Amino acid sequence: MKKEVEIFLKRAESFIKDALEDLKRGDYDIAMFHIEIACQLIVKAKLLDLTGYFERTHSIRKLLKDLSKMYKNKEINDFIDKNWKIMRILEYSYIAGRYLQVDFEAKEVKEALKFYEKLRDLLWTS
Repeated sequence: MKKEVEIFLKRAESFIKDALEDLKRGDYDIAMFHIEIACQLIVKAKLLDLTGYFERTHSIRKLLKDLSKMYKNKEINDFIDKNWKIMRILEYSYIAGRYLQVDFEAKEVKEALKFYEKLRDLLWTS
C-alpha cells in the first residue's frame, strides 16, 4: 500500500505544479481543476494509508467526512466546517472543468492553493 500512497502524493504535487503554471498563464479554470484533483489525491492517499481503501468519489467533502467518521477526528470536522465554501467551489470546478464553460479569477485560484496547503498540512504533517 505504501507505494500507492507515495504515487498519489507525488501526483498531487505534480497537479499543483501544473496549477501554478496555469495561474501564471491566466488559465484559471484549468488551475482550479488541477487543484481539485490534487486535493482529492491527498485525501485518498490518507484514507489508503490508514485503511487500505477509499470510496470511489470525486467529492473532497465526502472523502474528508469519511476520514473524520472513521477516526472521530474533531480537527478534520472543524476543517470541513471552516472550508466548506472553497471545497464546494473546487468540486464545482471539477465538474465544470470537464463539462461546462466556467470562469474563475486569480484570487479564487490563490485561495484554492492556500486551501490545498492547509489540507496537506492537516493530513500529512504529523
